[in-house]
Amino acid sequence: MKSMKQASLWLLIALLIISLVGCAQPQPNETSMEVETVAPTEAPATEAPTTEAPATEATTEAAGEDEKGGLEGVVAAYFGNMPKHIYKIKQGEFVDMVRAGIDGTVLDIRSAEAYAENHVKGAVNAPWGPDAIPQILSKIPADKPVYVYCVSGQTAGQTVMLLNAAGFDARSVNLGFKFGISKVEGVADVLTTEPTVLEADVTEIDPAIMQAITDYYAGLADVFETEHKHYKVSEDTLKAKMDGAADIQIVSARSAVDFKLGHIEGAINVPFGNDMFAGFDKIAKDKEVIVYCYSGQTAGQAVAALRLLGYDAYSLNGGAGVGPNKPIGWVNKGYPLVSPFVEEKVANYFGNMPKHIYKIKQDEFVEMVANGIDGTILDIRSAEAYAEGHVKGAVNAPWGGTAIAEILPKIPADKPLYIYCVSGQTAGQTVALLNMAGFDARSVNLGFKFGISKVEGYDAVNSTEPFELSEDVTEIDPAMSKAIMKYYKGLAAVKETIFKNYKISEDNLKKMIDDGEDFYLLSARKAEDFAAGHIVGAVNLPFGNDMAAGFADLPKDKTIVVYCYSGQTAGQTVAALRLLGFDAVSLNGGAGVGKNAPIGWTNKGFELVTE
Repeated sequence: MKSMKQASLWLLIALLIISLVGCAQPQPNETSMEVETVAPTEAPATEAPTTEAPATEATTEAAGEDEKGGLEGVVAAYFGNMPKHIYKIKQGEFVDMVRAGIDGTVLDIRSAEAYAENHVKGAVNAPWGPDAIPQILSKIPADKPVYVYCVSGQTAGQTVMLLNAAGFDARSVNLGFKFGISKVEGVADVLTTEPTVLEADVTEIDPAIMQAITDYYAGLADVFETEHKHYKVSEDTLKAKMDGAADIQIVSARSAVDFKLGHIEGAINVPFGNDMFAGFDKIAKDKEVIVYCYSGQTAGQAVAALRLLGYDAYSLNGGAGVGPNKPIGWVNKGYPLVSPFVEEKVANYFGNMPKHIYKIKQDEFVEMVANGIDGTILDIRSAEAYAEGHVKGAVNAPWGGTAIAEILPKIPADKPLYIYCVSGQTAGQTVALLNMAGFDARSVNLGFKFGISKVEGYDAVNSTEPFELSEDVTEIDPAMSKAIMKYYKGLAAVKETIFKNYKISEDNLKKMIDDGEDFYLLSARKAEDFAAGHIVGAVNLPFGNDMAAGFADLPKDKTIVVYCYSGQTAGQTVAALRLLGFDAVSLNGGAGVGKNAPIGWTNKGFELVTE
């Protein structure tokens, strides 16, 4: 009798184990979310082409997480098994797949009205809200990929996490329909107004997972009329909470490097990726948690996971904000990111400024080269100018692209670095960046054209023989390396504007002044020189050890035009300001000095005032 009871007990345990087996299918870059205004709704019942497949079971597997059970195991597996595509697909790649005949299910979770107006061919509509998505899951084949898109990617991010938890191989389309799909060249070829529906139940989902997903979407009705609609918060709502010292926790899901370079004030960093689940221990369960990423999409995934585990979590509309998802997102709304790391770099750059102010006189430099210079020389002029003639031993990394950022690991950090350009101005920018990266860098006064080439005896150090650096010898802080690369990549965005090279010509500045444009003019010259004469409307903040202390008074919502004497120290200032998030450019040739004529304000015949 006893043995029969034991056998029955073991049979019951076996059945329980079998019933619990079955959570996510196999299965870490991100760049979006618009607060969608659709009310909680159910997918419309319409007659359209149907798809049918044999019943399959969506299974979940918490690989490597045997010690964790239930939803915790599912969430742990979701992050632990995260593929390189981080459950996303690029919009261009997705459109190409649709055009070629996609082998999988496309789920459009926008409103029924948006779907009827236009959608991707073959897409099935299950509008975001309390009912439609849970109801359609059993009709989606679990043996083929599922591609999900919404308006901007954010609610699709939530959905993708939940669908993977249910055993589907699901990915969201980057930036959604509005900011992603609809912007792809040739997208019209894959758009339609013809609906597609799924009618037959073909997939069985673990009951416990299904209940959790049903509860998740049902909860949308509770927050629909609140500031947490769609399990999201707007940028303005978050700002108001911060200003009101609300008891919230802000979580940045961006990479550790990007968090270092800039984050919303007060945020903690739990990077999205394979190790994210382990970081959940840092997140409070007794506070409202607001998660943000780049555009909102991976934050959506994180929020879905957190809410499954009982956190009161919401994602920030549009994330930190990226170019393609303007006007939504934190920075796209004009709110700031803070970076103690960059602020310290800039403060130290000015605070520890040596007497030579990161410059070397042209004749001193030429003499050092003639005697055999112990250091690296970087010529950042064009490749054509370098080929015509350059200083002996100089390495060419042309200004205008990313060549300077790319060559940094090849430059020895244990020896001085001397940089020259045409007139000294872009070398000034480069010197500031490279010193903050750990190099002992100085720019040659007045550059090649107005400085080096005018030195008596220069011909003895002139050469047409190229010199190269081939091996990586220096390790640069990843955050600083990324900041510098971003700086140089940004040159492309201003190339066809009046701010090319992060500079402005004398004529264009004169026009801005005459037209009464709203900008900020900053003189970096000495106080006594400012008093003796300055460009009309300028404010004085002298270049030197104390300069960084005055940056807090500068506007971040206006273009700042900086000028000095010849443009070189203004170049340094501009580089520092741009790293801090200011829209700063320098005046070509500065106020103008005798040696850099004909460039510079006064050399162009424009006046200085004393009022």
